[in-house]
Amino acid sequence: MTRRGDAGFTLIETLVALAVLAMSAMALLGATEAHIRNIAGLEARAAAQWAAENHLAELAIGAAPQPDPVSMMGHSVRVTETRSPTSDPALDRVDLAATDMADGRVYARLTGFVLQEVRQ
Repeated sequence: MTRRGDAGFTLIETLVALAVLAMSAMALLGATEAHIRNIAGLEARAAAQWAAENHLAELAIGAAPQPDPVSMMGHSVRVTETRSPTSDPALDRVDLAATDMADGRVYARLTGFVLQEVRQ
């Protein structure tokens, strides 16, 4: 049996090519979904970090921090503050933890130093 040069692909060859194309498309879709999840995680960490930095800046200038939860880039973030004394009597160490309210995970931790509050 001889094949003419202009005969084209057989049905089997076409089905194999479509199967390979479908598997490639599924692999690409899986990789895209993983990339989107990674970007969403980066966004949550960035929002938490900014919320913690804003909280520390507000403490440093003596302003009352925003009440929890703070909305940052569409994420609700709770910033918890823990103060402890330092060897300098005028300074407090402030440890902050920024928690995303959607999943309850701590995405950022920050440590800073602020002037002690006047205690009466």
